[in-house]
Amino acid sequence: MTFFLPFATQGSQLENWRQPFFNIASEFGYSSGSPSRMFWDEISDATLFDSSFWSINKKLKFNHWYIEPNITGGILVPSDEGQKPGFFHIDLLNNLKFHNITIRQTLDVDKRYEEDPLYPAHPDRGVRGRIEEAFIQLDWKYGFFRLGRQKRNWGPFADRSLILSTNPYTFDALEWQIHSSFFEFRHLFAPFYKEKWFATDNGFQTNRFLTAHSLNLILGEWASFGISEAVVFSREKSFPDMHYLNPVSIYTVVNTNQEGDGNLMLAFQWSVHPFIKCITLKGQVLLDDFQVDDELVTDKEPTHYGIDMGVYWNNPLKIPFDHLLKAEYNRRSEWLYTVTDFDGNIGERYTFNGKSLGAPSNDGDRFSTAFTVVGKNYWYGTAEIAYQRKGIRDVLSRWRDSEPGQIPGLPIDSVYTMEKSFSTGMDAHFYFSNFIDLRIGFSGCWIKNKDNIPGSAWEFSPSVFAGLSLHYCNLFVKLPQ
Repeated sequence: MTFFLPFATQGSQLENWRQPFFNIASEFGYSSGSPSRMFWDEISDATLFDSSFWSINKKLKFNHWYIEPNITGGILVPSDEGQKPGFFHIDLLNNLKFHNITIRQTLDVDKRYEEDPLYPAHPDRGVRGRIEEAFIQLDWKYGFFRLGRQKRNWGPFADRSLILSTNPYTFDALEWQIHSSFFEFRHLFAPFYKEKWFATDNGFQTNRFLTAHSLNLILGEWASFGISEAVVFSREKSFPDMHYLNPVSIYTVVNTNQEGDGNLMLAFQWSVHPFIKCITLKGQVLLDDFQVDDELVTDKEPTHYGIDMGVYWNNPLKIPFDHLLKAEYNRRSEWLYTVTDFDGNIGERYTFNGKSLGAPSNDGDRFSTAFTVVGKNYWYGTAEIAYQRKGIRDVLSRWRDSEPGQIPGLPIDSVYTMEKSFSTGMDAHFYFSNFIDLRIGFSGCWIKNKDNIPGSAWEFSPSVFAGLSLHYCNLFVKLPQ
């Protein structure tokens, strides 16, 4: 098993045609996003699948100018509610590296943007797209400084995070990293631009800020443990509080001491091999507005939380293919990421442009088990069984604690029926040389209490998906070294 310690940006953007293959490699433990394996913001090297998947990463270590276009089309039948069955997506990567300076831009054009009510750009264009990534980065031996916007996941999972994830549209931030062989630390600060659409997202305040930092300890290839904090806060004055800009300040103490108001997230994460390298335990626990006592009215709210964990066992059987058996469980409590009506009005909801900065949704849980086979380095297939429950809340739900008869500082308590679903599915992905990859899948889902209507019978809903991606990876110009 090999883990890579990238000392500089040398991969492609996190969300491109390689991402499904990279996610599979990370579950096997054959790729790592950072020295601690707790930060994922680009697709770096891996030792699974054919080397042509990752060969561009080796080229990107040198001074270069690189362009990679990609066009993807697909169909999902039946489509999700409010969406058309067919879609197309275009992304263009422009990457320039000269010594320790890297500039990256990615253009995303997606037909599905016109069906997204939270799309932040011009809503009436025939073709909708945006610059999803645009940053300049200065690398040094033990870290980097980065200014701009980029997709990222903070935590042990390459494809998701409870505290900072790829779920929202990207935002511009200042981020820096320092690491050694036994620790990795990152700090991020982002002033959000004025948001016009959601009273629960910015309300009376125009100056919203996000600050986050994470410290992870590395015990060789066997384990990584970490703690992360993030705060969304707003201020009438344009300049933010210095105790939230201070990278070594402890936000939990500042927040619980009421030295600075804000919506606090506290996360613990781990990635461990329990005495055998073929088994990995990964997880992340998130505490929303952690309370130490109930001395004040504002301290009486229950702690909202999220849990995401999994066990991954690679190659448990004696078959001539790489394979993986995994089981995952995640839960997001009813009011996770939300705030009181007052705090929502002043912009402290843990969202950006109406989307959660962490998990896409709250008020639900999911358990799944899956088996993946990788065949001859050019394809993989996955079969999955899952059970899921979903409540009526979402990240924009109001507490309604400001209404007559309600207790300020406590979310409204109401009884409702959970929607339950049981699903099975198969997914296959094929890669053909440097130009094309094909993905097909089908699933069957049995749903009870659909749309949280009590007493409704189990309904069966099958679906079929097919997608084709065309890409070209040889537009590479090597610059003087």
